[in-house]
Amino acid sequence: MFKGARGVILVLLGAAAIITCAFIFGFRGPKDDIATARTFLNHLAADEIAEAQALLHPSATQDLANTDIRDVLGIVANAEPFAEMGFPFINFSVVNGLRTTEISGTGTTARGCESALSFVLLNGEISFFNIEPLCGGPAGTDA
Repeated sequence: MFKGARGVILVLLGAAAIITCAFIFGFRGPKDDIATARTFLNHLAADEIAEAQALLHPSATQDLANTDIRDVLGIVANAEPFAEMGFPFINFSVVNGLRTTEISGTGTTARGCESALSFVLLNGEISFFNIEPLCGGPAGTDA
């Protein structure tokens, strides 16, 4: 094998490459999850219920009992769209191959109404979301 300075340099370069790959691939999931949350909110703002529903994990409907998820999404879709969204809090873990990501932040409408946004995603699908308060449409009032 390589001995001396050449060996040390090769070992350090190899370790740096492994660490770099771990960071790149390790943080790709949370970035994709933030993009999923933004896409979900944008679909709702455009009244694209089927597209928004496609981003939900099957567990998202389990707590709704007899309520149709399309009815719930329709209520949210009637809200004023967010002009700006930011998600400064990200927490993710991988256990037994299941990636769980929790993100939270705020969304602000063009009229200045600010909502707290919270999402939990399982392997890139939304299993829980909360928007509070739900800002009304342009002619409506803030909820």
